[in-house]
Amino acid sequence: MTEKVFAIGLYSYTTPAPGADGLKAFYDLVTSIFHRIGIAPTYFAAEGLGYKGDLTKIGGRVYTKALKSGFSDIHVMSLVANPEGSAEPGYDSFASASLSYVEEIGETLFCLAIEERFLEFGGDIFESILMSCIGLRHWDFGYALSQFIEQKPEFHVLGLDGGKLTAEDRKRLNKWYASLPEVRLQKIRDVYPVNVLNDTQLNAQVSVSQTLEDIIRADSFSSLRRVGDGQLWLWEVQLGGLDDLRNMLATGNVLIT
Repeated sequence: MTEKVFAIGLYSYTTPAPGADGLKAFYDLVTSIFHRIGIAPTYFAAEGLGYKGDLTKIGGRVYTKALKSGFSDIHVMSLVANPEGSAEPGYDSFASASLSYVEEIGETLFCLAIEERFLEFGGDIFESILMSCIGLRHWDFGYALSQFIEQKPEFHVLGLDGGKLTAEDRKRLNKWYASLPEVRLQKIRDVYPVNVLNDTQLNAQVSVSQTLEDIIRADSFSSLRRVGDGQLWLWEVQLGGLDDLRNMLATGNVLIT
């Protein structure tokens, strides 16, 4: 299998829970994104008071209940698009999106994954959709990556091990999982083709004389610009420059993994 899928992950540790209004905005955004690329959600899941977290059909009882309540009493919500007649929505989806809130660490996490046969990673439409995701609410940082479908990049965003990680990747995942929110707000998880940074991350000291921003601006494979009402930075890296940047930053106490 050579088909690829991209995943966007956006994180916040400095804002309240999304609440019903935030979940409604998420629902409206995702359904509009799906519509824009010619697909529609087929399954829905919610966790919270009166919800079990199971994927159920759009239009079914659970979906209708959530819609009528205005998404109240929900702290995790997912929308999934599957082939017609799918009986295994957790396994054969070609697009998915979730918004979750973990009270214990104050984490709001947005994840959007779409197979690239529907939307080219890194193209103009992708960038437009990325900007709309960034505009959903206040985020502290994020990133986007593209991988083969079987690698499930959405698992990377969600911090999950699907059982196919190498020993090194599992070690890196464990480091991320164990990192505290205050560390995540100051350092970056990795170097991705698309990175959304805050000012603290951008100003992280790589060496005595260089910050991360200095490294980025000197790198011929990188571009950097402000996004999100000027509160965040979009750092894009051409594929040919990823490995060299990772190796350079690995010794600078800037990367978490």
